[in-house]
Amino acid sequence: MPPSHRSQSWALLGVGGLLLVVALAACSSSGIMEGPDRPTETTVATTTSSTPVPLLLGLELEAVATGLFDPVSLAAAPAIGETFIVERVGRVVTASSRGAETVLDISELVGWDINEQGFLGFAVHPKFPDDPRAFAIYTNGDLDVQVASFAWDGEVFDIASLTPILKVPQPHQYHQGGGIAFGPRGYLWMSFGDGGGIGDRYENGQNAHTLNGTIVRIDIDHGDPYAIPPTNPFADDKEGDHAVWAYGLRNPWRFTHDGGYVIVADVGQDTAEELNVADIDDPGANFGWSTMEGLECFDEAECDTEGLTAPEVVIGRFQTCAIVGGPVYRGSHIPELYGHYLFGDFCTGRLRSAPFAAGTFGEIVEWTDMVEPLGQITTFGIDHDGERLVANLAGDVSRIAPIRTQVAPSP
Repeated sequence: MPPSHRSQSWALLGVGGLLLVVALAACSSSGIMEGPDRPTETTVATTTSSTPVPLLLGLELEAVATGLFDPVSLAAAPAIGETFIVERVGRVVTASSRGAETVLDISELVGWDINEQGFLGFAVHPKFPDDPRAFAIYTNGDLDVQVASFAWDGEVFDIASLTPILKVPQPHQYHQGGGIAFGPRGYLWMSFGDGGGIGDRYENGQNAHTLNGTIVRIDIDHGDPYAIPPTNPFADDKEGDHAVWAYGLRNPWRFTHDGGYVIVADVGQDTAEELNVADIDDPGANFGWSTMEGLECFDEAECDTEGLTAPEVVIGRFQTCAIVGGPVYRGSHIPELYGHYLFGDFCTGRLRSAPFAAGTFGEIVEWTDMVEPLGQITTFGIDHDGERLVANLAGDVSRIAPIRTQVAPSP
C-alpha cells in the first residue's frame, strides 16, 4: 500500500493544521478552473424539471464489508452484479448479495515482509464474464512484482488457470506501485514504483528502459502473453522499453482514466505529493522524478527540466505522507459530486475532491470532517452500481453516500 519515504514514521504525523495545496495554473494553457465552494445547507440540487430535491449537507460512509485483512484494491464486475475486494495477504472476496465469499486465494504465491508488498491490485477484463479473465498484480515469493491472469469459472477464479503476464524485479522492499486497470481502448495499464531506496537510489526514475517508475500499457487480447500497442512511445524498443507509456514516477500507487486523460497520484518523498495528468493520445510523458519533486529540483546537480511534465497539483507533505488517488465520480447518487476526482491520504485519513475537466482540476473541497473517521485509507474503487467505495487498513470497505435534509413538498 502507499508508502511515505520512511514508512515506519507515519504514525508521528499529526492530523491537524492546514493542507498546503498548490494548484498549478502554469502547467496548463487553460489554467485551473474555479471550483465550487464547499457544500452547505444553501446548496440546492434540482432535477431537470426544477423539482426540488433534498439538500446535500455532506457525505457519510455506508458499511459494505468489515473485518477484512488489509483490503487494498477494489474491482467491479457489473455484468454479474459483483464487487471484488483484494486482501493484501492474497485473497479476493466478494462484496455483494453473495456475502464475503472467497473467490480467489493465491496466498501461497504472494510474498510480503512489509505493508507495501503483497497482493496489490486486481482488474477484470472489460468484456467480463464473456472474457472470463481477471488480472492480478502482486509481489511473489522472491518479492518481485508479478502480473498474472486468472479465469472465472462462473463461481470462483480458478487458480489452476494462472497465466504469467510479466515480472518486474525489485531491488528494494519499498515502492512497488500496484495500480492496474483497463483503459478506454481496452488496453491493460499498470503502475510500478521506482524500486525503492531513498532518493531514487537505483536511478530508475529517469530510465525509460526499466519498468520501475513507470506507467505500462499492453494489449492483453493479442500476442503471447501480450502485444505492444503500436502507439506506445517506445514501441520500437530503442529509446525505452516498448511496454512503457510514461515514466519519471516515484511510487504511483493508484491511477485512473477519465475523459481521455489518465490521472496519476504519485507518492512523494520529502516535500510534495503529486497529481499528474496526461492525455492518452500523448504518450511518453516524463513526470520528472527524481530530477524534480513537485515543482522543485530534487537532484540539484542535474536539474535539467527540459521535456518534463509538471504535476497539475502539488500537495505539501507537512500534513500528509502518502496520497491515495481515487476515481472521478460518475455515479448517480450524488449529482453534486459529479465530475469530482476523489483522493485521500494513507496517514491522516483525509478525504478530498476536486472537479476535473479537460485535463485540469478545479478548487479542492475538503470533506474530512463530514465523514466518520476514515482511518488509514488504502484505496478507492467503484462498485458494480457505479458508486464510489473507500477501504482502510483496519479492514473496512464503505460506500460514500450523501447526507441530505428533507425538503417540504411543493404547495
